[in-house]
Amino acid sequence: MISRMRWILLCFLAVILAFNATACSKKEAASKKETGTGIYYTNEKYIKLIHVDKKLDVKENGQLGAEELLDDMRKVNKKSNYRSAIPDKVVVNSVTVLNNVASVDFSTGYKKISNNQDLICRAAIVYTLTQLKAINYVEFSISGQSMLDTDGKAYGALNNDSFVFGNLPVDLEN
Repeated sequence: MISRMRWILLCFLAVILAFNATACSKKEAASKKETGTGIYYTNEKYIKLIHVDKKLDVKENGQLGAEELLDDMRKVNKKSNYRSAIPDKVVVNSVTVLNNVASVDFSTGYKKISNNQDLICRAAIVYTLTQLKAINYVEFSISGQSMLDTDGKAYGALNNDSFVFGNLPVDLEN
């Protein structure tokens, strides 16, 4: 009798756990849907990302989409409370999309930006470009040379999960 009660209790707990897991995944999907697609900008101090809704055709050709999004990242209304995550002194030499990887090459001016600007710039570009179905990863280079971390190692291909600090502080603007 006791073992039968344990079995019923275990079944009951399994049903509750399964229900909770389903509810959590639905909440995550809903929160992603609420964020929607858009451009990632930054605040004046380059310490947080700001997501601004933009109607994007995520099925758009990866090359054309990447070029358009990088151009849009530069366009900021002077009266807005956000700024481009790509610093003014940085020029994007090129972007090439091949095999679901966008390769972004910067001018040498990139080497002169602060660590905060570097991190926010890369994160904003990765978060923005990987919204396109044709792009899963982003690689960075400076004047054709792979971008290196503080240990002298190439960053390689980055995606949204590549940032070790977990979730960036993100404000949503509508």
